[in-house]
Amino acid sequence: MALYYLARGGGGPSQVTPHPQKRRPELLLGASDHVELGSAIRSAGAFGWERVLVEDRAGVWFGAPRHLTAEGRSAARRHRNPIRLIPAAATASYAFTDVWIVTRSRGDVPLHRAPLAAGPRGLLIVPDETAMDLDAEPWERLGARVRFARLDLPAKSFPYHYRLIASIVLAEAARQVGQRVRAPGRPPRAEPWYDRGLRFLAAEAAGEVIDLAELAAY
Repeated sequence: MALYYLARGGGGPSQVTPHPQKRRPELLLGASDHVELGSAIRSAGAFGWERVLVEDRAGVWFGAPRHLTAEGRSAARRHRNPIRLIPAAATASYAFTDVWIVTRSRGDVPLHRAPLAAGPRGLLIVPDETAMDLDAEPWERLGARVRFARLDLPAKSFPYHYRLIASIVLAEAARQVGQRVRAPGRPPRAEPWYDRGLRFLAAEAAGEVIDLAELAAY
């Protein structure tokens, strides 16, 4: 994400607003790989989304085999950032007013120029371009106005990783949505409690050493 903003000359300051949730669009994710999807969900939680529509066409999240479920949840680390995941059928229709679909190449509007902070009436979609034909999709089923935005990247050909594309899109959307206004005179937030807890544990406990052979035999 940092390299993306560095490559395009920065992304401008984050917006400041008293009610960022009123500007946050709904989000739809749909990777065909459980780890890629889990990592994208983790980014969504980190950037402030409390719920995500998940279009699980490949069956890698809802009702997936146990090993896929464990690996996907591990990538998402959902216990750190609680987030509600809502199944979205590939044929479902919605009544959103503004729909933005972000891909790595399709669309006349660069990502940073697409007005993504449309609030609950807007829908932000990050499709898995390796698992669908973008031209064959009935995008009109999603809302009244459907538009495409593209990542403004200097390289036109690069290995595709869904989690990276999704994280860049979410970072830009979060920048446009903005952060809550800090109340005047409010003292700075204390350092995270888990940092203090880690220092306390390090001082009180010696811990343990686990080698590779032990892990391999586990």
